[in-house]
Amino acid sequence: MRLQSRLVRVTTVAFAIAASSAAWVVPAHADEVRTLTGPATDDPDLHLTYVDCDNFFAPGVAPQSRLNLGPFTAPMGRRSLGLVPSGPGTATGPFSRFESLAGLDSTMSATGSSGVSYVWAVTADTPPGAAWTGRAVISSAPGAWRRVAVSGLSYDWTLVDLTTQVQLGDGGSATPARFTAAHGDGSGFAVTGLGCDGASFNIDGISAGGVVYDFEGIDLQTSIAATTGEVRPDGTIEITGTVTDASGRSTGDPLVLESRAPGGAWSAAGQPVLGDATGVARVVAPVAATTEFRWHRPESQYADEGWSEAVTVTVAPTEKAEQPEKAEQPASKK
Repeated sequence: MRLQSRLVRVTTVAFAIAASSAAWVVPAHADEVRTLTGPATDDPDLHLTYVDCDNFFAPGVAPQSRLNLGPFTAPMGRRSLGLVPSGPGTATGPFSRFESLAGLDSTMSATGSSGVSYVWAVTADTPPGAAWTGRAVISSAPGAWRRVAVSGLSYDWTLVDLTTQVQLGDGGSATPARFTAAHGDGSGFAVTGLGCDGASFNIDGISAGGVVYDFEGIDLQTSIAATTGEVRPDGTIEITGTVTDASGRSTGDPLVLESRAPGGAWSAAGQPVLGDATGVARVVAPVAATTEFRWHRPESQYADEGWSEAVTVTVAPTEKAEQPEKAEQPASKK
């Protein structure tokens, strides 16, 4: 199963709102860990977005997203968010607002691609209607995780007219802290992403403003049903199973039927079974004695393993054959 991307495009409107805001709400708890099962954070101050790698104002193309085990050892938990670009030229990653450029703390763990980071800020020396923007190139080679901290990147800074997008000045190269020392502090936002080379990549542990997002698996429910609870000796029974997500939608995940004698050890009773067109897995199982059945849902890229409840199927007792009545013997004659 592939999760549908719900990424939001950054626009100059978003920056205009950010630049005019006096302050933003800071999370009440520092280092608060929140678990996500997809790309949407529902947080206007820290969420995933995508931008063009060479021109912030140019349109980018949204990637596909999916949950992955690892890869390797995930930075947080057991999974991460995988992004699959439709081609080179677009970077995908976290957008984060900040009140202080000097205290910019946006970070993420990443592996598998090259990318870019943009910072927009209105500092003490910024003329009305303009903003400073910085651009830095980043990379995270396949085979290992890299922690990317925006505060440690050296950006090439340019003063831009927000209405005409015309460059008004060159601010040189500097980290956010060094740039603040020269131009004064200010508010704004940062966008940092990978995918510029078109390669698939994974991210995890995106953080800013005291909030950390950990990408983990979705919750699935496995159910079981049997056509009857009792069969004749050496009979068979049809057992069905379904897997549904939190919305009740059938996912069609493969299932393995397990069986045991009451109180015994569970063992697989066959090969994995795929759901039919309606998402229902079906097995006809022989029953020689009272048996318990359940479905096992193996672990997948996007969900942990799980089991259904158990059903018990009994064997009907054998009916005794009726004995013929004995004929009365005639009385003996003396």
